Amino acid sequence: MPRRPIVDAIEFLKGRVYLGAYDRTPKDTEELVYFTVEDSLPYNPFHLDFGPLHIGHLYRFAVTLHEVLNDPANKGKAVVFYSSTGAKERSNAACLLCCYMVVVQSWSPHQVLHPIAQHEPPFMPFRDAGYSHADFELTIQDVVYGVWRAKERGMIDLNEFKLEEYERYERVDQGDFNVISKDFIAFASPKQPKPGAPLNEPFRSVLSYFGNNDVQLVVRLNSHLYDAAEFVKRGIQHVDMIFEDGTCPTMDYVKKFVGAAETVISNGGKIAVHCKAGLGRTGCLIGAHLIYTHGFTANECIAYMRMIRPGMVVGPQQHWLYLHQHEFRDWRHTMVIDNIPDDSIGGLYPLVPYDEYRARKKKLFDHENDSLLVTPVRRRKISGQIKAAASKAVPMESPGQPRKFSPERNYVSGGEEEYTMESVKENIEDPKRLLGSPRRVVSSAQDPADNTQWKVLRSVTGPNSPGNIQVTKTKTTTTTMTTTVSSPPPSYEGNTLSMPKTRKRVVSATGKLVGNPGIRKISQSAKRVQ
Repeated sequence: MPRRPIVDAIEFLKGRVYLGAYDRTPKDTEELVYFTVEDSLPYNPFHLDFGPLHIGHLYRFAVTLHEVLNDPANKGKAVVFYSSTGAKERSNAACLLCCYMVVVQSWSPHQVLHPIAQHEPPFMPFRDAGYSHADFELTIQDVVYGVWRAKERGMIDLNEFKLEEYERYERVDQGDFNVISKDFIAFASPKQPKPGAPLNEPFRSVLSYFGNNDVQLVVRLNSHLYDAAEFVKRGIQHVDMIFEDGTCPTMDYVKKFVGAAETVISNGGKIAVHCKAGLGRTGCLIGAHLIYTHGFTANECIAYMRMIRPGMVVGPQQHWLYLHQHEFRDWRHTMVIDNIPDDSIGGLYPLVPYDEYRARKKKLFDHENDSLLVTPVRRRKISGQIKAAASKAVPMESPGQPRKFSPERNYVSGGEEEYTMESVKENIEDPKRLLGSPRRVVSSAQDPADNTQWKVLRSVTGPNSPGNIQVTKTKTTTTTMTTTVSSPPPSYEGNTLSMPKTRKRVVSATGKLVGNPGIRKISQSAKRVQ
């Protein structure tokens, strides 16, 4: 076990790694070796921002620390990583070492934060890159948890990190863009004097990288500074979602953006997003998607994005992301990708509430079913049993389940029958012989599992004795009321069967039926007449 040296520094790894801050340059001893990166890895501020140092700095710091630890001359010595005593410098050094322990040494956040907790003087929090008064702060804890979550989600891996590519393309003269995750690229708006003008070096660099790295969609959030055809003619879809600089997008914009991004990601592509500088508006939309997808908190998300691309999310946009973070996270469970393309995002698919999506699908399904259910006319002949006179009512078997014919397919499906009396005049030769013939109409509202059997009671008298047809009303267990009228027998001289006055028929001189053609069964469950 390494011996603990006497040193004015914060211990991270007993006898091996320490964090210090001095107003002078310390000298190495037989037990201690000191090093700093304050001058070699400076932060490049936009205004009053000072950190955190980006992932390129973290990579170079890790390389330097390993070289010091593995130097044979330092065998058995404790290594002290130090900074000057300024508040900003101390915070950057502490944050850098903490991120190294998380990303490279796989420490958990609480292990990393324990050594610096409650330290005096406290470490200064980080601010945004805007020009206004800083009213939103990020702590080292936010950065540590942001980096830890990104590592857990496979978004950071220094073993696969391409330092030269990162440092090249973050330069303004080489495109000014950064790969935020495997799905997103944030970049500053390219500039072109006029459509068709020769492309400058940054624009050519952007087009070349995007073409070689499967970027399928470019989203522009600022006013036009170039011709979108430069992307389109290279097979990259281009969409404008413009809103004012320094402002925040509407929830409708965010839903469209997240849905469009999910559509592209599902096709194996990447999305490149830019505003004028590729920081504020760009950070809002990419941040919303990161929260939606990976479950970041707003602070973690902002901290992580600034580790990749310094300066992202500015001013009130920080508060906007903080206030809406729970909505974005909940969308994972309450929203779905729509199945109707949106022209405002190039025919891609936005997010819609799941309840709305389900209700719309149900309405469409019901409409399609209603348009397909056309019941053909069922022509029934006079039963021979009516001709055979009976002295008393004899229950007759139900004609069975109806056959529902599709106009497009020759198959049938079950369902409860309903009867109407129309379109039978084609088979009526003598209106006195046949008053009406029922037609079957299928009601889709009835439960197909209903096993209620319909039976018609017929009361037929002999040819020499007058009588009436009995109308039997049966109430089923499913509360469906059915009124059935049987077809009358042929008339006999001197003994004609008459219908009740409520069912009176009027026959025209031409032999056609006039008025009510018959009785239809009304389905109470559907609340309409088929």
